[in-house]
Amino acid sequence: MALPATMKVLRLVLGIFLIILIGILSEISVEMLIRFAVSCKARSYGEVVQIAMERTAKVLSEICIIVNSVGVLIVYLIIMGDVMSGSVRHIGVLDQWLGHGFWDHRKLLVLVVMVVFLALLYVLDRIDSLSMNSVASVALAVVFVVVCFAVAFIKLIEGKIEASRMSPDFGLKMAILDLLVVIPIMTNAYVCHFNVQPIYNKLERRSPQKMNQVGRITIALCVVVYA
Repeated sequence: MALPATMKVLRLVLGIFLIILIGILSEISVEMLIRFAVSCKARSYGEVVQIAMERTAKVLSEICIIVNSVGVLIVYLIIMGDVMSGSVRHIGVLDQWLGHGFWDHRKLLVLVVMVVFLALLYVLDRIDSLSMNSVASVALAVVFVVVCFAVAFIKLIEGKIEASRMSPDFGLKMAILDLLVVIPIMTNAYVCHFNVQPIYNKLERRSPQKMNQVGRITIALCVVVYA
């Protein structure tokens, strides 16, 4: 969700270049992780870290995973609240569909999402139980991209978008501070490494080669959708 803001800083050409570059680096790191995990017979990301850097590093890595997961959850809840119930700058989806009422109250909406949807997903103790949810999320991402393309194409035909605004810009005058803000956002878009072992453990007839293929297809799909 933060990628559009990073593209505004980086501009078109440099932004797409970084999306591809960080995707490639993420794929290389995933393959290294799989190779090491298989060679040392580790069944979780924490075990990989412990074998490589002792138990203290394992504890620190798991704390970082918890902080990252909670932080991402908070961000998504804020986004859900903004989209569904609106904000001071725009009207929410529920208000557009059903009009203003108790149903588009922001705190109530977030509570319902947490209890009805997230709590039910949380009780699933096997990562393969989330397969259909993952398929649905990827499908919605693709639909979102297609809709954005269609809207932009229609506006371009109607002359509401200037051609000069869509031209490549390398952003050579970009501040160093902006770059330091952008890189973590780009990198976080590809974070999946602590899920690699659980997914690998559930693969039928699993092998490093098969998992590498899964990783390449996934990263390639992410690169296309993000770009």
